[in-house]
Amino acid sequence: MFSAVTEDGEMFHLLGARQSRKLKQRRFFCPVCGGELAVKLGLQKAPHFAHRQNKSCSIDIEPESAYHLEGKRQLYVWLQTQQASPALEPYIKNINQRPDIMAKIKGRMLAVEYQCATIAPEVFQKRTAGFKQEGIIPQWIMGHSRLKRTAPSFYQLSAFHWQFIYAHPRRELLSYCPETRLFHRISSIIPFYTNNSFCSIQTIPIHQASAENLFFNEPEPSLHYDHWTKAIHRFRHKPHQFISEETNRLRLLFYEKRRTPLSFLPTEVFIPVIKGAVFKSPVFVWQGFLYLFMTDLGYKRAPIRFSAVLQQCKLHIYKKNISLRYECSEECLSEAVKQYIDFLCKKGFLRETQKEVYVLSQPAEDVRSLQDLIERDRACFIE
Repeated sequence: MFSAVTEDGEMFHLLGARQSRKLKQRRFFCPVCGGELAVKLGLQKAPHFAHRQNKSCSIDIEPESAYHLEGKRQLYVWLQTQQASPALEPYIKNINQRPDIMAKIKGRMLAVEYQCATIAPEVFQKRTAGFKQEGIIPQWIMGHSRLKRTAPSFYQLSAFHWQFIYAHPRRELLSYCPETRLFHRISSIIPFYTNNSFCSIQTIPIHQASAENLFFNEPEPSLHYDHWTKAIHRFRHKPHQFISEETNRLRLLFYEKRRTPLSFLPTEVFIPVIKGAVFKSPVFVWQGFLYLFMTDLGYKRAPIRFSAVLQQCKLHIYKKNISLRYECSEECLSEAVKQYIDFLCKKGFLRETQKEVYVLSQPAEDVRSLQDLIERDRACFIE
């Protein structure tokens, strides 16, 4: 932490303070628990305060790495340039919480939390709810070192990352790297596998970043569908020796009904659906079960009703063939299924004859050459 209370009861900030050994001769106290703090003036980390060993505090205190301290310092200085009147590590007594920075932007109070360490879901939820209770907008910024890019336009996103995304009103993930001084704004997140997602990525130097734009305005997504297509191609060339139970159930069903091996799954089960983030299952699993249901009806020349497809989705969730990433309303589930069907209509695979009633407008192609299938993938996702 950078702030403490002096013996005179005044707040003292180490940001900008000289690394004077005289600081070691003074006494500083925690503004929360009143315990005496140690002044840390090492070479590896920025000057900071820390509770003395074996001293507990009434709020959760996470060890702060050099990366974290420097990132917090840079964000505080940046918010000063944004005329956001930032306050460093203020203690909010009503909720017993101490955000990294409080700032006022567009007349609204924000608690800016720069999170570099793993945080338990219950702690994350408690902090988020606490700020909202006080009418403060929680703005989580992840340390960029916690993110792993797996391919162009793809990031590895675990349950740890998804709690940040789900807490964001626009389902984004904002990170900051103090080493490169860059914000990374990840939006339009579309899972391919459970922990690997396709997304739009904006990289913004901190000296060019606007706090208002970053925290309140919609991003300008730029999705590179050729990168999505390459992910499908990697899937098709991958030896599927170790697969999940739900993928195996889909594999067996496709082979039983269509004599189709996993690598030859149709293009129509790899549709990039933004609302599909509600599903924890890989994209080809949840879409695969729905595709089989719709094509079974289509081959019988029976109408494909949206309500029936949605019901089928719920049934597979109940049977644990499809898993959800988080609890969601029926409206949320309905939006994901509707986006999927709308894309199939746009590509001419389905045709809407009445409101939310469809027919199969072209037979599912029986493609036997992997190269032909790859060409079909490319044709489907031409931007």
